Amino acid sequence: MYHEIPGSEPGLEALARLGVTETVNLSAISAKAIYTFDYVRDGRGIDDDWGTLELIWYDRGRTPYFRGGQLDFLNQAIRRAELDHPELTSEFELYFHALDDAFGLQLPRQEVQEGAVRAAQWARRNS
Repeated sequence: MYHEIPGSEPGLEALARLGVTETVNLSAISAKAIYTFDYVRDGRGIDDDWGTLELIWYDRGRTPYFRGGQLDFLNQAIRRAELDHPELTSEFELYFHALDDAFGLQLPRQEVQEGAVRAAQWARRNS
């Protein structure tokens, strides 16, 4: 994971040459409170044919992705987060817990809460 500075992130081709097969890109527009999630596996976007996935439409207790679809594993991670963290009232916090669990991201919680993280990208090698 790295803090994204414009022009500093490696392109998908460079990551592929390094053997990276999966990437997760999270971004936020704080003025609009819009968070987006982009997941690429084996050079192909995984989005159940929705395009850019905005996190503003997730509601507690509802599955945000198609059951049986490519992102159904996130439905399961979100449900686990809801059950494991009943004290959380923010859907964003629950969603980020689910992403942590599903991808092993270990997001910098304090920096996210304080608004100090502009963006982050995670990549996993196929090993």
